[in-house]
Amino acid sequence: MAMSTNVLDAIIQLRRAVARAAAVTFTGAISGRQAAILREIGACGPVSQVALARATASDPSALVRVLDDFEKRELVERRRSDSDRREMMVSLTALGRKALGPLDVAHKRLADATAGPLTADERRVFAALAEKIRSSLSALVEDGVSLAKGTHGQR
Repeated sequence: MAMSTNVLDAIIQLRRAVARAAAVTFTGAISGRQAAILREIGACGPVSQVALARATASDPSALVRVLDDFEKRELVERRRSDSDRREMMVSLTALGRKALGPLDVAHKRLADATAGPLTADERRVFAALAEKIRSSLSALVEDGVSLAKGTHGQR
């Protein structure tokens, strides 16, 4: 495959390759996507569903289905927020915390395979460039820039 100079296309191709690798890394009862959600809950402690959807770039309705499944499997519990009864908070159960161990090992294997072809210097440059892009896009979103219309203040 020819190397593209289009950064967005390169990011999309990288995301697809990582997703394929995750599919063969997380082969147990929890998929790579589910593992990312469970790991985020573990990292944040009790977290609102809205914040969890943002942090994992999940569609809120798809996230609810994942959380419903996790709840049935007793990996998470949901409760209403004490400060805002409209908000649902998600936290790991003891079983959910126990599930993180093997997921963290699998995540490390995937991270090592992803970074494996890069030298230490290339890893630092890649991480810095990725952060620069992430920060720039986040700022546009926070400023209300509509990339579809190229205008400010429209969502």
